[in-house]
Amino acid sequence: MPDIAPLPHQWAAGQGRPPIRTLPPLSALTYYRRNITRTLPVGGALVISVFLIAAIVTLLNSVDRSITTHYGFLSRFSGLTAQLERDVSPALLAKAKAQPGWKHVIPALPYFLTLRTVFGEMPIPVYGVDKDQVQTVVSISGNRLVEGRWPAVNAPEVVLSRTWANNFGKRVGEWIDPKKGRLPLVLEKQKLVGIIDGGANMALTDRAYLQLELPDVVQRTSYLFVPRDPRQMSKLNAQISDFIKRPKKHGLTDAETRFAKLWTFSGLVKELRDSLEFLYKFLAIADGLVIGAVALMGGFLANIYFEQRLSEFGLLSAFGFRRERLARRVMVETGILVVAGWLLGLLLTWLIFRAIDAFYMTPRGLILAPLDSLALRYTLPTPFIVGLASLGTVLFRLYRLDPIEIMERR
Repeated sequence: MPDIAPLPHQWAAGQGRPPIRTLPPLSALTYYRRNITRTLPVGGALVISVFLIAAIVTLLNSVDRSITTHYGFLSRFSGLTAQLERDVSPALLAKAKAQPGWKHVIPALPYFLTLRTVFGEMPIPVYGVDKDQVQTVVSISGNRLVEGRWPAVNAPEVVLSRTWANNFGKRVGEWIDPKKGRLPLVLEKQKLVGIIDGGANMALTDRAYLQLELPDVVQRTSYLFVPRDPRQMSKLNAQISDFIKRPKKHGLTDAETRFAKLWTFSGLVKELRDSLEFLYKFLAIADGLVIGAVALMGGFLANIYFEQRLSEFGLLSAFGFRRERLARRVMVETGILVVAGWLLGLLLTWLIFRAIDAFYMTPRGLILAPLDSLALRYTLPTPFIVGLASLGTVLFRLYRLDPIEIMERR
């Protein structure tokens, strides 16, 4: 009488065991599942290469992100200042103010502190404004006072955004020493009396104090031009820039505009992109070298990987499986390997940089760029080239395969 397979209710009663599910012998995942240690070298090399490239791109993007974040306040207003003179010429200032569309024109006197960033020290302005304008500037930047108080008149006190306070490692009530920075324009220590948060990073102090404290040769009055409608910012900035570039067209002289400078967020970003252009070219060269080295190594590993499976492919070929079918299996296996390696490399980069950002960068007021589309574009060629190098090596050996020779173990 033939054996009858036990039913599910008999499994629970201990009268039999459920059948073991296995992958089909020709499944692309069968070899990986049964020989994980042999596939780790190829997959691991791909994961490490993707991680290295994505990490380099992310760190380079952090330079861009640091500058645009720390100078993000310029997206809320523009700064008109004189570079080698104490003040902007009255004629140019009158022309700029006469443009319809400005909501506020706030005089400010800046000095500079230096932040620590991923690329070194970076100067940031501390704007000295009149007492009745402090809250206006804070609201324009999207911030609010979350801790402490506003600076007192004629006192060495400063209000910082939370990110900048973290960068200096200071809390409310502690003192900041400007002499430790690269630009010691203010010699007296500054007391941190307030923390602002919620908007662009900023630092504010009392203007009257700076007029007495700063040496005359470094006092440069800046005028913060705030538009009524942020969408008109670029148009208004273009008009003031035209006053500076072509003064005679607008009834001004060269002497009235030659030392004037308009600081805008778009201009700053353009200067940044231009300065980083060579770095991105260098990154592309480095990316190509890494991909080439990994592809070459992938080809060697794939050759070793195939040598370990000669008996398997020889036996399948002897059983009548056409080389085209075996080649399709190799393609699917390689595709799964490189895609999985690429995704795992990106995941590894994301996890490591998230941990670094959460536990090291943010508490210290440092900016780390997220894993973005640029990193994906730079890493995308890696799995393709490694896959092609591996396939080329394996398929060449596969089509020269002699199953009889393998069966005879020659």
